[in-house]
Amino acid sequence: MRQNPFSLYDFMGYFIPGATSIYLIQIVNTIKKSHCVDLDVILISFPVIKTEGILIFLILSYVFGHLLSYVSSITIEKYAVWKYGYPSKYLLDINTNKYWTGAKRFHSIFWRISLIFILLPTVILDFILGHYFGFKIFYSSKLDPMLVKLIKMKINCLAEKIGMNSETGFQSGEANVSNFNRIILHYTYENSKNHQSKLSNYVAIYGFLRTFTLITNVLFWYFIYHTLFYGVFDLKFYLTITVISIISYIFFMSFMKFYRRYTLEGLMILAIDKEIV
Repeated sequence: MRQNPFSLYDFMGYFIPGATSIYLIQIVNTIKKSHCVDLDVILISFPVIKTEGILIFLILSYVFGHLLSYVSSITIEKYAVWKYGYPSKYLLDINTNKYWTGAKRFHSIFWRISLIFILLPTVILDFILGHYFGFKIFYSSKLDPMLVKLIKMKINCLAEKIGMNSETGFQSGEANVSNFNRIILHYTYENSKNHQSKLSNYVAIYGFLRTFTLITNVLFWYFIYHTLFYGVFDLKFYLTITVISIISYIFFMSFMKFYRRYTLEGLMILAIDKEIV
């Protein structure tokens, strides 16, 4: 079975975030002009898209969605990997560098500091709820020891099958610092036709959620800027940024959940592969 590059999940994963962002820009402009958050005014401000403009709207939304997806991959996903490690690592109980210990050069330290600032609402709630209240167990927990042992054994067998030295792998510690999951995903995708659509859908879903995590963080900073500019610190402002922060963290948890599930799918396909012994 050949995967269609323009699947429904792929299209919606880019179109919906792009279209949402375009409408959010319209809402922001309306708030800026009216100097208040009035739902009736916002709804009236939405332009009626004529038939000839639908195609342009679809193209703009799809292209903008791709742009947002890329930005989210170098912000949201980078933060997740630096904070928790790749799912293939923590699923198999492999120790990885922490957020700051992996920063060895100035630009790496600068980028980590920048991400904390850019993703402030998500970072704060991830620190409070994820770390202190244990919410991270829902999206970064390891597998049980039996599965860890089985999957590591299968990965070493796969490495030998494709011509790697038999002394490499988890026994020598080499796999612990390598991105071995790329090999696993390519192998499982190529050799498990029944799971190809499932793997592709997981990619689309976690990309969709990652992008919306970015959008909510940008929205948070807009409301901060808008309030500082107009100096209106009222109950509505604090309630708004609190709700946006909570939504951003929910999107982040959902992204991490499907990022983990996507990786776990590949590992489990390898674990039950009878050809790898």
